[in-house]
Amino acid sequence: MPIIQFLSPARDSAKVSAHSRKVLLDIMKISGIAQITITSTARTAHDQARIMFENIERHGVAHQKKLYGTYGDKVIDEFLTLKHNGKSRADIITGLTEKINSLGPRNVSRHAGNPNKLNVVDIAPSSINLAVRKKFESAVSNDSRVSNFLMPPKDPAYHLEIPQP
Repeated sequence: MPIIQFLSPARDSAKVSAHSRKVLLDIMKISGIAQITITSTARTAHDQARIMFENIERHGVAHQKKLYGTYGDKVIDEFLTLKHNGKSRADIITGLTEKINSLGPRNVSRHAGNPNKLNVVDIAPSSINLAVRKKFESAVSNDSRVSNFLMPPKDPAYHLEIPQP
């Protein structure tokens, strides 16, 4: 039986529905994958702000602007303004949280939407053996229960969006 691991089990495992787990297990069986690691699921606006802050600091503005659309870019611009004004890490994250809430969290990232309507999971590519990655990518792409699928290099993780019944 395939195993779904969570990078943060206490925080994330309850956010992935039975329906989404079934979709993932079916994909794993088709692909011949024994185990995956989910690195991210539903996020609050504050979590999204913290993650965006950390990723901008780690990877830079240009890299992050490639990941997000118009609304995410507005959050990144807010980061630049706050950073330029000498704000602290905590103040910047608070400012980004306010910006995300004003724009609508789901507009910034699907991770910040309503998990009762849409489960969003990121899977670590490193948790999938290179020999079966193409099978996995094909299985996800061909599963009609997955409404959106992003993969490296567009997204650093395998990003799956699964509408809830």
